[in-house]
Amino acid sequence: MYDEKIFSSRSHGIEFCVRQIKKMDIEKVVLLHWGKEEVEPVFLSKKNVQILSRISEKFNLSLEDTLGVLLYKELENLSKNIAESEKEKGTKEENLRKVFFE
Repeated sequence: MYDEKIFSSRSHGIEFCVRQIKKMDIEKVVLLHWGKEEVEPVFLSKKNVQILSRISEKFNLSLEDTLGVLLYKELENLSKNIAESEKEKGTKEENLRKVFFE
């Protein structure tokens, strides 16, 4: 925003963003670094932070490590589900061919 000259200084831009985030009931903002230049904010509500805190205390991890583990596990589950659905799709097509040619 500062680069586009919306605000007169970086601090004014940051103050504005902080006020807007507080209005949205956001407790924390985590930046995910996907690649060299790819950074994306993730907004966590108070409820999300409470859940993360409970999990991190249970496993004696930092909030950041807990979030990383949860993201990794969910991505792993999504990957498995995609692989299974592709397998099922192939099986359904094979079954349709068998029925059609019989």
